[in-house]
Amino acid sequence: MARFKAARIIGGTLKLLFTAVIALICGILIWRVFFSTKVPGSVDALLPNATLHSAYLQYGDDLTLRYQEQASITRGESNAGYFSVVSCVFIPEAEQVQLVFRYNNGTIDHLAEDYHLETVPDKSEHLFDVTLVRTTDLTPDDASDNTDASTLAKERFQPTDSLRDETLLYTYYRYVFDGVTVEDLTDGIFVDVYYTGAVDYSRTAYGTLCIYSTDQDWEEYKTSRADRRALEQED
Repeated sequence: MARFKAARIIGGTLKLLFTAVIALICGILIWRVFFSTKVPGSVDALLPNATLHSAYLQYGDDLTLRYQEQASITRGESNAGYFSVVSCVFIPEAEQVQLVFRYNNGTIDHLAEDYHLETVPDKSEHLFDVTLVRTTDLTPDDASDNTDASTLAKERFQPTDSLRDETLLYTYYRYVFDGVTVEDLTDGIFVDVYYTGAVDYSRTAYGTLCIYSTDQDWEEYKTSRADRRALEQED
């Protein structure tokens, strides 16, 4: 009888432990899928500056905010999954582009391997140089050669403002680029990412993401309450 009772207790304990482990695994999966990729509120809303505020004062609710559906994560053989643009908005009346750039902790490990660093950089360091590149078609009568770099002029834009935040798994930056316009001959606009310890714009970027292409339709950018508050205030 005692052995039977002990066996029931052990069996019940093991069942509870098994159930707890399954619940923990499910909880981790749910957190990873639905919560770990949530953009921190500090960088989720538009970042107001004098340029944006001035445009909003002039145009009010008629201010255009738009974006294109583009590949949001790097997928090259050498940088698959390294970098992502999780949000992007073009504001033509302000000649401004804002975007949220993200990378995960694993990208930092890959960075150390790819650049043969002695130690893995600390997550708190500013590790990546992020710029915009606008390409202009030099042969507008022949669209078939737009994959040839020699037929495209390039102009690079440095960020004018930025914010940074971290979560357990990711590092986020909101970048503001002023003076960016989409002209009739603009072929594409790209986000170039370089390691800050090896910035050389004459070389291929560590990662590149397209945020505008001439053959893609525009989508309306839906503003949040925080976005609308940002539009109404000056830097």
